[in-house]
Amino acid sequence: MNLSKLTITKFILVGIISSLIMSCEFETQTKKTPIDDLIGIWELDGREMFNGIHIEISKDTDNDITGRIIKLNDNKYVKMFVEQNDIWIIEITRISNSKFKLIEKKIGSALFEIYDQKATQIYIIQFIDKNTIALSDENSEPKLSTIQYKRIISN
Repeated sequence: MNLSKLTITKFILVGIISSLIMSCEFETQTKKTPIDDLIGIWELDGREMFNGIHIEISKDTDNDITGRIIKLNDNKYVKMFVEQNDIWIIEITRISNSKFKLIEKKIGSALFEIYDQKATQIYIIQFIDKNTIALSDENSEPKLSTIQYKRIISN
């Protein structure tokens, strides 16, 4: 009889501890990341062609968040198809408490549009830390991605 009481007590303790751990993880995952945390100057990293490009993410007059190129890198294709002050990020919108959808122009987007091809790329983004955003396609987990924006200057 004592053995079964001990077993029941262990199950109850394991259940209580599991519930506490799960509620802490749930609270962390449901904490809402302010969209304004995205505002600032970011450097692209993780895609060789784009490494070193600087983007300024800001709100426009309609409170929409967009990103403009403020510094180019030395890649010959970037120099051929991209100019300083071009809009690089067309739109950023919230999709959950901690994730956002980012629509980025493809390099040579004007050429793609002429041939009726998709001129944008959609990413799911999430903060890895205060100064790093990870980007992934819509079917992947952003935190596992090597494509990143690294903050240079905050808002």
